[in-house]
Amino acid sequence: MIPLVVRPEPQNHSLCEALRRAGHQPVATPLLTFAPGGELTRAPALLSRLGSRDYVIAVSAQAVKFADNALKSQGLSWPDSTYVAVGEATGKAFAAVGITNALVPDDPRSEGMIALSALQHPAGCQAVILRGDGGRHMMAPTLIQRGAQVNYCEVYRRCYREDHHGELVKQWQHQGVDSIIITSGGLLQHLFQLAANSAKDWLLSRLLIVPSIRVAEQAETLGFTHIINAKGASNTALISALDERKRNDRQ
Repeated sequence: MIPLVVRPEPQNHSLCEALRRAGHQPVATPLLTFAPGGELTRAPALLSRLGSRDYVIAVSAQAVKFADNALKSQGLSWPDSTYVAVGEATGKAFAAVGITNALVPDDPRSEGMIALSALQHPAGCQAVILRGDGGRHMMAPTLIQRGAQVNYCEVYRRCYREDHHGELVKQWQHQGVDSIIITSGGLLQHLFQLAANSAKDWLLSRLLIVPSIRVAEQAETLGFTHIINAKGASNTALISALDERKRNDRQ
């Protein structure tokens, strides 16, 4: 198959290499880069106040990386607290900076994190939620309701690639893109907005591989009709979903 891969680097390159090894012909077009967030400078102070009963919650691997750079710039270390990662990639990002015991829920969403047993009774504790701009607002209200003191910290912001003249979509059509691999709701929404009105039907008719039921539901609302939930954003999960469709097409 000829899947369009729009996730940011370096994950884009890694996924495309894995797709080629699996016999696919990916079209790499990263649509997203990251920059320091408006609250990144607050991160070291917020984290340094945490103790062993408190929580550090990261909603993406990028959140971990930007916060780690901010700590290192001031000669500080991560606190001795309980760490929670939204999913496997974020857990690996924590491990890469020395946090090897981060809790990772089976459900890689806010719903999965707040269902963790370690977050059921946070009364009297502090929690710092490391995130990017435009994140969901489910975690803090739930933790506050359970008695925690919560601080959001926007440590990075998303910078989406623009395509004012529709050249990208024309290239994808010319290259014969028959499927699209999406790894977040934000990327899906931006991709949808990039397609000019004349290309909407083409876009919506592509096979769409998504990482979760939440993004699948978002895709259905936008009008996509061929959607496969890979149940994860790892290379293995995404390629397995694409290969399953490829096998079914041959039968």
